[in-house]
Amino acid sequence: MRISILAFTALTLGLGACTTVVEASAPAAAAPVIEYPHVKRPNLVVSDIERALTIYRDILGLTASDIGTSSPDSYSYPVFKIPEGAQIRGATLHEPGEQRVLALTELATIDLPRPSAAPHMSAVVIGVTDLAGKFEQIEALGLTTTEPKIAGGVDFDFVEQAFVDYDGHLNVLYEVLPSQGPN
Repeated sequence: MRISILAFTALTLGLGACTTVVEASAPAAAAPVIEYPHVKRPNLVVSDIERALTIYRDILGLTASDIGTSSPDSYSYPVFKIPEGAQIRGATLHEPGEQRVLALTELATIDLPRPSAAPHMSAVVIGVTDLAGKFEQIEALGLTTTEPKIAGGVDFDFVEQAFVDYDGHLNVLYEVLPSQGPN
């Protein structure tokens, strides 16, 4: 007979919960070894979560889960200075090799501030494959983009290019170039 235990994991900053079914007979997974400090899950506040997912999930290839509405006592209200009563929805995004690498918090019922012409104050940097193909899709959405630039890194050369999403968040994408071999 299979016995299941329901485990609830909190979504970013208490935005909701997801249900995971764990087999009672399965051995407990070892906690991942994490060295500190450890940066985890930047959060982008967006005006429309479905529209944002067209970029982060559909074009960039992150998977989304835990899409839901927050509770009235969510920690997000004081942290993000969200007016009491404004509805918050959230989603957690994952890479193939790591869970919860980025979060989206939707505030559809209030006007979000728009970035000014001043320098961008932050950016999300994401490594991808098929950078040119991704930018064809991003440009088709009418988003602001930069020209690509080839750069040399310590361990590899890469091409990078940036875009600003629907809510003014700067994203820099890069693709590692094939090795040139020894000179």
